[in-house]
Amino acid sequence: MKTAMRDLIFLIIFAILFLICTNIFELKGNGYGSDVISFYNLKKNSLDAIFFGSSHSYASFSPDIIEEETGLISYNFATQQQPIYITYYYMLEALKTQHPKYFIVEVKMLSVDNEFTTEGVVRDALDKMKFSKNKIDAIKTSVENKEDRISYYLNIIKYHTRYSELTKNDIVTGLTQIGLKNRGYISLPSNKEIMIDNEKIINITEKEKISEKNLEYLKKIIDLAEKNKITLIFIKAPCQLTEDEQKKYNWLKEFAKEKALDYIDYNKCLKILNLEIGDFYDYGHLSGTGSEKVSKNFSEYLKNKIK
Repeated sequence: MKTAMRDLIFLIIFAILFLICTNIFELKGNGYGSDVISFYNLKKNSLDAIFFGSSHSYASFSPDIIEEETGLISYNFATQQQPIYITYYYMLEALKTQHPKYFIVEVKMLSVDNEFTTEGVVRDALDKMKFSKNKIDAIKTSVENKEDRISYYLNIIKYHTRYSELTKNDIVTGLTQIGLKNRGYISLPSNKEIMIDNEKIINITEKEKISEKNLEYLKKIIDLAEKNKITLIFIKAPCQLTEDEQKKYNWLKEFAKEKALDYIDYNKCLKILNLEIGDFYDYGHLSGTGSEKVSKNFSEYLKNKIK
């Protein structure tokens, strides 16, 4: 009995130290939307709306402005180039602690047909997710080669050589598990030389179906929202479009209509938004001033939805 108790205590101490080391050594960067840690620190059932998607989401919708305009508490649970299949697992993760009225999905990544994305994108989204069956499933879906998955299950395998790069922020964040208090939103600087022009492209009427993997997880998301009685909203933030992207967005709009779901295409509302030079960071992303205009417009939409 004494030996068993001693072994149990040793295993508990080892597990705690292993977790602390993992938290310290893994990358903490929050230049790409939600740092995930911040989401876990939210009070249970404190959110009315959660945004999902890529940088087109976290650079476009300010939870502070939306709260000021509508009274709704929101969080931008978006990460760089977040593919729709990771969005699905983020929704499952969110539902462990939150039950919002709205799930808002920025659809940029539904126009991208890659079956798998890059390691950096996957790690940014999944490394700091708490270990659970949901994380395991997300890794299996996101990492093509089975032999590569072990370093996602055990992050220390990937990051143990970072000891010479560790900063004070790595140690403090690793120990306290306190992330940035930006609600996942990133305000990008203005570029005075850029203005998008989609006048011809938005008039394209052809449709092109999204990839099978994207469609599979899009349907999973719709079923998940319906099961949990959450209003699902699809939205496209303003950006410079290609013809192929517009064809896919046309298909998505028709698909959303068939499912009786709201689809907002802000690329067809540039004049209403009064977007101008300085409201973009680059041809793909709004600046802080641009996101303020879009966030206020979306707030009006939400206020009408609430009535």
